Amino acid sequence: MALLNLSRCYYFWLTIVVPISLMLMASYASADAGDMFNVTAGSTLTYDSNLFRRSDSLPPVLASDGKPARSDQIIISSVTFNLNKRYSLQRFEASGSLVDNRYNNFDFLNFIAKNGSAAWNWSLTPYLYGRISGSHTEALNNFAALTGFINSTNRNLRTTDILRFDGTFEVDRAWHLVGGINQTITKNSLINIQDFNTTITSVEGGIRYAFLSGSSLTYRIRSGRGEFTNRPQPIVSRLFDTRFDELENEMRLVWPVTAKTSIDTRIGYLDRKHAHFAQRDFAGFVGNFNFNWAITDSTRITASWARDLANWQTAGVFILPGFEPFSSSYAIGDQFSLAPVWQITAKTALRLRYDYNSRDFLGAVSAVPDNRHDSQHIGFIELDWQPARAVFLSTSLRRDVRTSNLRGYDYESTSVSATARLNF
Repeated sequence: MALLNLSRCYYFWLTIVVPISLMLMASYASADAGDMFNVTAGSTLTYDSNLFRRSDSLPPVLASDGKPARSDQIIISSVTFNLNKRYSLQRFEASGSLVDNRYNNFDFLNFIAKNGSAAWNWSLTPYLYGRISGSHTEALNNFAALTGFINSTNRNLRTTDILRFDGTFEVDRAWHLVGGINQTITKNSLINIQDFNTTITSVEGGIRYAFLSGSSLTYRIRSGRGEFTNRPQPIVSRLFDTRFDELENEMRLVWPVTAKTSIDTRIGYLDRKHAHFAQRDFAGFVGNFNFNWAITDSTRITASWARDLANWQTAGVFILPGFEPFSSSYAIGDQFSLAPVWQITAKTALRLRYDYNSRDFLGAVSAVPDNRHDSQHIGFIELDWQPARAVFLSTSLRRDVRTSNLRGYDYESTSVSATARLNF
């Protein structure tokens, strides 16, 4: 079956890539020297031992053929087009991709994602500039996040549309005024209880001090109004609201400590209030710390920590049998990461990464014995080889283990992937 899917993908991409490549070659002949077009086509074959991130204590899911299964073989084939063009002080970027996702055992998950983005890096003067951008992405909801809920094994596509305007005015060489407007729209093809369909519109502004050494210190404040779309009235029985307001203050430091080390850190305070149900409100510190070290010319490492607060509203009626119920309005996550890279040769690189995640589900709105707490360990190793400018090959191994204080939310998974990509 996997070979059959692979052959289908092969012929599918032949019919797309060949004509487009010929058109691009023709366009290059008449293009200006500053024009930059390219197209990338590739496929990734992945074996995943636990696709739906199910606990070993729970029975496997019925596959498309009616037989129980945990693992799957996935072929993801894609073609991406990129444009990058500069006109005087202006620069324009655009990209679009088709991503064909094919599952062997659970073929009801098959879908073709249509993703795209565009940006205008505008500049009225060398001292007044910014960026206008938009993006559209489509992907399956994360199965690890859905574990235990009635929608955990469904084909639930999540689309995200982002529109953003950023501007910077340099008062002088040191002091800069910054501001922006952002709108993010998320939609699910099926009901997603934990993170509903939302529209968030935000306005932000701040001030930055740029040091002659290349460091910068920025203070920014953001005010946002959010709506739970497709919900005209609050659902009182489950304390599901119609809208909310967010206020976030943050400080960010970018510091190139030496020629080989740099620090990028942010600390902020996020306060979210709901229109009708104060029980769903939450607030707390967020931020991140990244330390980058180029140990030698061929080795480097990044160590990082990040904390986030995220909406995570639950109601017991949506929990599957076999899982301990829990109640929450939001989740606090802490992530620690180490990511070394060894550039073995000019064409070969070895990448490692280890993540430790800790997540607490808080803000209970119903009586439960205990708050849910998860711990997760993720190990990743990847070997990249680029024998020619137009050819990229990669293979990777990933191990993911999550434990939980509540029954049913733990899992283990191992995945192996191989990727081949061509750049035209």
